[in-house]
Amino acid sequence: MNNQTIKILNDLKLSIDEAARHCEIWWELGFSQNRKEFRKEFDSTEYNYFLHASYEAHSLTMFLSLGRIFDADSRSSSIRNLKSNLRTNGHRELTDIVTESLKPYSKTVQKILDIRSARIAHSDMNHTDESVLKSNSLSPDEVKELIYGVREAYYIVLRKLNLNTKQHPDGSFGESTLNLLRKLKT
Repeated sequence: MNNQTIKILNDLKLSIDEAARHCEIWWELGFSQNRKEFRKEFDSTEYNYFLHASYEAHSLTMFLSLGRIFDADSRSSSIRNLKSNLRTNGHRELTDIVTESLKPYSKTVQKILDIRSARIAHSDMNHTDESVLKSNSLSPDEVKELIYGVREAYYIVLRKLNLNTKQHPDGSFGESTLNLLRKLKT
């Protein structure tokens, strides 16, 4: 295995982990029942600005991380370039596995890239935030499923290449967020 393959795999690991952890926090701060349970804390002048800014920051970071994972630029450590690298280095079967594993998410990926491009990475003068989000509507569950799907495809590649890595337990960042909200409530 060459150094470029290792670089792509390491960079993808960082982006996938980043997307997963920021998704967990984003979910707990904005899309779960916590907005109701911790309404007083979210409305509080003491915590309001921090909680809302944190929600936005985690959303932005999650979309940027997903954008890196699926970036089409030939200079990026992305799924596209991982597949190209694997194909070039005689691992066509891995390329096919990754392609098939991620096929169910193709529409979600395109929506993520459209949102990232028009709303986050650039300020598209031809579209409002609302129009971009409306034409690329995504449920939080679709975002989570994409993250888990790309992570599983990544781990298939690692196993087939006899590599391994560590992963934070699912839910650990969400649980940490809940612990913080509970402390604010007391």
